[in-house]
Amino acid sequence: MNARFSIDSGRAGNAQSSFADPEEDSSNLEDVSFLRLSDVKAVTGLSKTSLYALIRDRNFPAPVRLGPRAVAWVRSEVKRWAANRVLASRAAPYPQAAKRLPHSVRPESAAAAKRLA
Repeated sequence: MNARFSIDSGRAGNAQSSFADPEEDSSNLEDVSFLRLSDVKAVTGLSKTSLYALIRDRNFPAPVRLGPRAVAWVRSEVKRWAANRVLASRAAPYPQAAKRLPHSVRPESAAAAKRLA
């Protein structure tokens, strides 16, 4: 469930997030789209607890207050966060898996520890 809202550029405020591109946002203020929590969870695959932990650590865009008991996330900021996560994941080297040694080559201490376990 997503909703489209129009924002008056005079009331947009000066708050800028590291997830927002100021040039892109200023040109599209009339076409801002919001995502509610269920939509953000579906897009990211994260739980509510994980999302708010990332927000607290400033690793995810903060929601926008829509009313006294309603918040939503700016769709473009969530999409940008997701794209950055994909890029970071693809750029990170794969961890080297620990190679298992055959029983005949294992150090004696490892074999003894396994027998005691």
